[in-house]
Amino acid sequence: MTSTTTTTASTTASTTASTTASTTSPLTVIARMRAKDGREAALRDALTALVAPTRRAPGCLTYDLHTEVGEPARFWFYEVWRRPEDHAENLKSPHITDFIAQTADLLDGGLEVHFLD
Repeated sequence: MTSTTTTTASTTASTTASTTASTTSPLTVIARMRAKDGREAALRDALTALVAPTRRAPGCLTYDLHTEVGEPARFWFYEVWRRPEDHAENLKSPHITDFIAQTADLLDGGLEVHFLD
């Protein structure tokens, strides 16, 4: 099953909680975003700062940041979580909420988020 959500960063936490059901199966999340012109380095730095604390989060199995080949302003996260609830809890963490507060200045549009099982 695949679920796709396009949203602003500020609504990601509530969207995730409402689109994923409790399960014992891992949840895979693929998120795509684009930096505003001239903000590529700032967005890369902000996203890179999310990696270490998120990898330490309970239930995080994989959390990898990628830049799209030929599109240096396009960033992707590939995430695997033990359970959807673990992902939802991580979105409430200070490092995530602090990032969300910066997104209006960094992102060109919203986040495109895909939930896979």
